[in-house]
Amino acid sequence: MSPLGTRTDAEPVRPARRSGWQDRCAAILILACALIGAGCARPSEAPPSLPPDLVPAGTVLGGGAIVGRVVYRGPVDVGEPIGMQADPWCHKSHPVPHRREDLLVAPDGGVRSVFVRIASGIDRKFAPPANPVTLDQRGCLYRPRVIGVQVGQPLRILNSDATLHNVHTTPQSNPAFNLGMTLQGQEALRYFGAEEVMIPVRCNVHSWMAGFIGVLWHPFFDVTQEEGAFAIRNLPRGDYVVEAWHERLGILKRSIALGPDETAEIVLEYPP
Repeated sequence: MSPLGTRTDAEPVRPARRSGWQDRCAAILILACALIGAGCARPSEAPPSLPPDLVPAGTVLGGGAIVGRVVYRGPVDVGEPIGMQADPWCHKSHPVPHRREDLLVAPDGGVRSVFVRIASGIDRKFAPPANPVTLDQRGCLYRPRVIGVQVGQPLRILNSDATLHNVHTTPQSNPAFNLGMTLQGQEALRYFGAEEVMIPVRCNVHSWMAGFIGVLWHPFFDVTQEEGAFAIRNLPRGDYVVEAWHERLGILKRSIALGPDETAEIVLEYPP
């Protein structure tokens, strides 16, 4: 299964393995392009133009809610250790070797880092809140790994590490950007002008760093934490499709008929 949950019938042909210094040289070349802006896609540094008839940010449409958990009861590997020895800062940030995070499941089956949204049933577009969502580079990892923002909402990108990083997005509906960050405490704002689920994020310097960004026209979404729980509130009466997205497990959907001021409790379970 691909990182975005699409099944493939055959494994892709893999290129010959390069040495560590070759990988690092390639990453530095890519990052140099990001730093000087030569030949790279222009980043979205300014808020996009938005329609004039948006629902004001913070508007409460109703008292309904859809709450629940995302679970997976199939086999789970512990995740292979990530070798960070090539970067001294990354290496010392993890005295115990950090393990891969592409499938984190609690003992009772709760799945972490699942993006849960209302995929159908909201036919209005909302103005974005002014407060930014932060994507941090901390311990040579993206934190949080999965985030959601609204169209036009500021994305605050922060480098909390005293080492070289970059944030390289590869969207389909938004302009890509490749932002190099050389200083600890450095930050920048970026914006998205179109809805998109999901946008992959990579660091070309540290190949293990991965993240995902969901961009929506409305605020009805959540990201699960350790126990796999989610809550989507302030919904009006209506018929909805709830969609869960996970980078390895794929997409789940559930139809919900929600009454006025009703709280619907559901479990979204991925098959083993």
